[in-house]
Amino acid sequence: MSVDIVRDTAINVLLRVFENDAYLSIALDKSLRRRSISERGRRFLTQLVYGTVRHKLLCDYILERLVRDPLDKLPSAILSILRMGVFQSLFCSQVTFPSMVHTSVELAKRRGHAGLAKLTNAVLRRAPQSLDEVLFPSRERDPAAYLSVRYSMPRWLVDEWTAEFGEASAEALCKASNEEAPTTIRVNTLRTTPENLATDLAKHECAVEKRTPVPEELTLIGGKPPARLNLFREGNFIIQDAASMLPPHLLEPQPHERVLDLCAAPGGKATHIAQLGLGQSHVVAMDVHPGKLGLVRENCERLGISGMALVCGDGVAPPFDGGFDRVLVDAPCTGLGTLRRHPDLKWRATPDTRETLVPLQESLLRSGIRLCKNGGVVVYSVCTISRQETTEVVHSIMESERVEAETGPEWMKPWQKGPGEYQTLPHEGGLDGFFLMRFRKAS
Repeated sequence: MSVDIVRDTAINVLLRVFENDAYLSIALDKSLRRRSISERGRRFLTQLVYGTVRHKLLCDYILERLVRDPLDKLPSAILSILRMGVFQSLFCSQVTFPSMVHTSVELAKRRGHAGLAKLTNAVLRRAPQSLDEVLFPSRERDPAAYLSVRYSMPRWLVDEWTAEFGEASAEALCKASNEEAPTTIRVNTLRTTPENLATDLAKHECAVEKRTPVPEELTLIGGKPPARLNLFREGNFIIQDAASMLPPHLLEPQPHERVLDLCAAPGGKATHIAQLGLGQSHVVAMDVHPGKLGLVRENCERLGISGMALVCGDGVAPPFDGGFDRVLVDAPCTGLGTLRRHPDLKWRATPDTRETLVPLQESLLRSGIRLCKNGGVVVYSVCTISRQETTEVVHSIMESERVEAETGPEWMKPWQKGPGEYQTLPHEGGLDGFFLMRFRKAS
């Protein structure tokens, strides 16, 4: 019997993620472009790779009790096949248990030899078929260990969230962060309105609903992949989580102002700034990576935004002096608020990588303040929720820079935590986890 092309492609993606440290979204996109797979197959492939990466710790916990030797002694392809098999057994209701075992064994024959195929068969025949069959760590004796395994979260992250939010909220955060995120779009109001776009999408069999107070947000609840529609290609919308629409709104760009997006790629927030400025703001989009500026240009062209200046430069040492009315510092971060969309980040991030990022975040924010006019507005944002990258950064800045916290638009009040300070959490409203801070630079 021939090997299933969808599952075989999934193993290729998983190997690139687990062995070559590739980003999941990029590895999947490359594989989808290389192979001719039906729309149904593409959806199943996406479910397989995202689900296996998302539940990797849980899958390994189960496999460690079914495999005699240490898992790291197995060939990489066989380990990925076993992980994907356990994921299907627990979470893919459309896959029968015999089918999961059979297709996994066929993959093992292709990727290994008869002995490894026999091992795969023996192991997966004993795999649990529901979470009720899994013997988790004792919740009473070690609640953090239970949460770590149950929701497949790194133990260090569970410990941090428990200390910061309490055990109940930490569990809710783990649960929400481990779920699949909805597909959210930002309406390009330079070309249409949310109401008109919803009507146009319905004509293309795409149902949407309004889930947040964010003016341009629409959430898809069924239908075709939005990026394949002519409405997308014609620039009527961009795919973007509602939380990432908040920084430009907090910045409040006005027509004819000079506005800087210090870390602009891939251009979602920069194009939103231009949109909020009614296409009349003088927007400079800067990024340190020249290749990524091409993505900003592509988004501008598709959305019909002209006049945006693209600058390749280091935000810490920018190639100009300043004089901007408003500056957005959307700083590089661990991305731990976006685990629903990027589950590989939880296996990539460590406390050490965060400690490396914090000095960069502070330097970029200081640079943004320096480039802003006296009396101007600076917004700091990160798509993470750890205090080291959020409150500790802004408190350090406020102790040494001539800035004051300033509250933003009234409709953003549901996410306000303090003067000028805003936070979204996946388990509170269904948005990605973001932190934002608005400053007014002293005159």
